[in-house]
Amino acid sequence: MKPPRSSWLVLLFVFLGSPASRVAQAAEHVRVGIYENSPKVGLSESGNPEGIFVDLIEAIAAKEDWILDYVPGTWAEGLDRLAKGEIDLMPDVALTPTRENQFRLHREPVLSDWFQVYTRRVSDVRSLLDLNGKRVSVLERSIQQEAFEKIIAGFDMNIRLVTFPDYRSAFAAVTNGDVDAVIVNRFFGNSHIREYQLEDTAVIFSPTRLFFAAPKNSTRPLLETIDKHLAQFKKDPQSVYYKSLQRWTSEEARFSFPLWLKGTVIGAAVLLVLFLLWSFELKHVVKLRTRELANRNEENAFLYKKLQQYADDLALRVAQRTDELTRTNRELQKAKEDAESADRIKSAFLATMSHELRTPLNSIIGFTGILLQNLAGPLSDEQRKQLEMVRKSSRHLLALINDVLDISKIEAGQLDVKSRRFEVNASITKVVDLVKPLAEKKRLTLRTEIPPEAAMWESDAQRCEQILLNLLNNAIKFTEKGTVTLRADFTADSLRISVADTGIGIKPEDLCTLFQPFRQIDTGLSRQHEGTGLGLAICRRLALLLGGEIHATSVWGKGSVFTLTLPMGVQEKP
Repeated sequence: MKPPRSSWLVLLFVFLGSPASRVAQAAEHVRVGIYENSPKVGLSESGNPEGIFVDLIEAIAAKEDWILDYVPGTWAEGLDRLAKGEIDLMPDVALTPTRENQFRLHREPVLSDWFQVYTRRVSDVRSLLDLNGKRVSVLERSIQQEAFEKIIAGFDMNIRLVTFPDYRSAFAAVTNGDVDAVIVNRFFGNSHIREYQLEDTAVIFSPTRLFFAAPKNSTRPLLETIDKHLAQFKKDPQSVYYKSLQRWTSEEARFSFPLWLKGTVIGAAVLLVLFLLWSFELKHVVKLRTRELANRNEENAFLYKKLQQYADDLALRVAQRTDELTRTNRELQKAKEDAESADRIKSAFLATMSHELRTPLNSIIGFTGILLQNLAGPLSDEQRKQLEMVRKSSRHLLALINDVLDISKIEAGQLDVKSRRFEVNASITKVVDLVKPLAEKKRLTLRTEIPPEAAMWESDAQRCEQILLNLLNNAIKFTEKGTVTLRADFTADSLRISVADTGIGIKPEDLCTLFQPFRQIDTGLSRQHEGTGLGLAICRRLALLLGGEIHATSVWGKGSVFTLTLPMGVQEKP
């Protein structure tokens, strides 16, 4: 017998009002794009979504009764799917004018990030200019590709960008030698630098803020809901937001701005003091090694003189002294081997210490720059002043380390020069533009006297520019008022460039030690004007490698003139 119609209506009403029915009606599916950019977002070895963005969206989904459907693919595929409405959310999207026109983004940023250049270990890339003429890999259709293309155009550099569908293949291309460097975000770089045996550089640019993005025409309130929960997460230090940051970055995230800023500044100051102590120890060790080498040279000279005395008497006592001469040769060989071993120890020590010092120094410079750009919040005048001092000291220490490395490479015969044709006027203009802000800051007149016609020359343009940049920096540093003048002239087989200043000048007794490493002309001046004591020594040795020479003339109290003379062409190593 069938139940009456009223009974069916009662049963239907009960079912629709039950908790299970309400959950089924409330739950909605949200399609989320996934691409490989660990630790921000990616897939585990078992194929499960993971990362900071995944932790956050899953926590929000649990509170909102969302059912998440992950759609894996490359970064470019994710952007295309978002534009077509095939997915509802794309994580890890940087806020730019172009992206704001293409998609909808929420207001509360998930993360702050920046881009950094990574290279193989023992690379010669230390600044943006060192990338000229090299191949650099980037993620296809990424913000770093767009930002770096603008930088290349602004500096008029010849850099070939090679695009890859994901960061891992971009990193692997550097390891395999297919490209010279790679640009990635700092989260991926710090997490995978050891896996691919790369090292970071001081080239950091384009700070960005990262969000979830939705299709432009979407009417679902997903982004507003994300903003609401993010704001709540950031107020609670025990929330999933801070736990995820600590889990994926091994950093103790701080939700209180004053405590975070105080801890960061104190930590940076402590690290800077440690690095300064290391630098002093490095100088001390170099001096000790140099003194040991000098002692070895004296021993060799003594043994050589003794050998000459034996040789004078050889005609009369050849038979009797054969055994004794053989034993003297053994001592010379041992002395030679000891000297070579000491030199190898010095080079290995410098290489190891430079790597260990440069890596944390690059982090200090990068993080200080982020703070000075107010990405972590506004700074007081005193805080900005102290952070500027931290960044200035860090850059000075990094320059010292780089100078020590350069002089070590030159002494070991490991610095190669390449002979190529280049336009002299263009190189001079580029170097002058680099030092112009320093001259303007001191209110000095910076002049150039070069032939109006474009002259081509054959040498190593990068090393020539390195010499001129050092000479101009020295001239501006030791000149308090007046003029710094750069002149260039040509003959049939030589190029002559001079840098003249109206500075303090050099005493006659100091000219003989001017180009020696770690020597500065006056203790008082050394304290007043910062410097490593290696710049002019590097300039002279680079000039010799280019087949030329450099010399100085000066009148104490009136100024100095440094002149670089280079021949046409450079003899490269076979």
